[in-house]
Amino acid sequence: MNFKTIAILDDNPTTIFYNLDVVSDVFPESKILTFEDAGQFIDTYIKTLHSTQEPILLLLDISMPDRLGYEVLDELEDEFEVLENLHVIMVTSSNQKADVEKSTRYTCIRGYIEKPLTEEMLKKVLG
Repeated sequence: MNFKTIAILDDNPTTIFYNLDVVSDVFPESKILTFEDAGQFIDTYIKTLHSTQEPILLLLDISMPDRLGYEVLDELEDEFEVLENLHVIMVTSSNQKADVEKSTRYTCIRGYIEKPLTEEMLKKVLG
């Protein structure tokens, strides 16, 4: 699947920089947005991105200071009901079985990748 827009949400600037490099190699034609703050992502997604009919890929960190990744998805789903075009890959340092199991509860989550992200892992998850 091709994505015109890809968002990376992670609280670590170094991880964002690294993931941006990987994602831009896999999707050189895509517009890539980066966010260190979940609130900023939610505001941007609600105000501009969700209105498009085209699929958006989100690489989402699970553990962030202001919200957990799952809380971001819950807020988008509960408060705004805007997950129909969002395809999420959880990118995390956690290898906890509970996190992997929890990710299966969300229909928008397409995969789960342990950091560090690689081109091969991203391509495999997206099929």
